[in-house]
Amino acid sequence: MPQFIESIKLLDGQFYHLPQHEERRRKTLLHYFGMGPQLTLSQILKRELIPFTGLYKCRVVYNEDSQFVEFIPYTANQIFSLKVVQDDSIDYSFKFENRKRLKELFELRGSCDDIIIVKNGCITDASYANVVFKRKNEWITPKTYLLNGTMRQQLIKDNMIVEEEIREKDIPKFESVKLINSMLGFDGVELPITNIFS
Repeated sequence: MPQFIESIKLLDGQFYHLPQHEERRRKTLLHYFGMGPQLTLSQILKRELIPFTGLYKCRVVYNEDSQFVEFIPYTANQIFSLKVVQDDSIDYSFKFENRKRLKELFELRGSCDDIIIVKNGCITDASYANVVFKRKNEWITPKTYLLNGTMRQQLIKDNMIVEEEIREKDIPKFESVKLINSMLGFDGVELPITNIFS
C-alpha cells in the first residue's frame, strides 16, 4: 500500500499554503484510492500539539485511512553546486513517501551538493525541490517537472515565475539557478549557472 507525504512550513505557529497542500492530498487520495479525504489537513493538525516558536517542517504521512504527523526543526541545506544526472524512466508525479529512486540519483552527485534530474533530454527537478532559472530579469521553471510543488504553483499564480521547456543543452543560456519548495520559498540561494556540472 503506497504512502504519501505533505511537507508543510510551520513558522511561529503559522502554517503556510495549507490550501495547496490540501488540494494535492485530495487529488492523490482520489487517484490512488478513489476517495476524498475523510478529514482535512486543518482538522488533522488541530489535534496536534503544535510548536509556536521557530521554523519547523510539518511532515504528514498518509494513505487512505491513516495519517502520522511530526514536526521537525528546519534548517535549509547549504547548496553551492548541482550535478546533472539522467533518468528517462523516473516517475514522481505524486509525493510518495518512498523516495528510493531519488535517493539513488542523489548518490550520483559526486562532490556537488545536490542534483538536477534530466528526463528525455529535459530538465525536471532537484532531489527535493523544483528549480527556477534566471534569464535577464525573468525567472523560468521547467514545464517538464517531476512534481508540481506547492511553492511552484504559488509562484506561477503570482506571476513571479513562468513555465518553459528547458532542455539540458539550454542551461548555458541562463545566468543563475535556485531551488524552490514549500520550506525554502523563493528565498533560496541563487547560484551562478557555472555551478551546474555535467
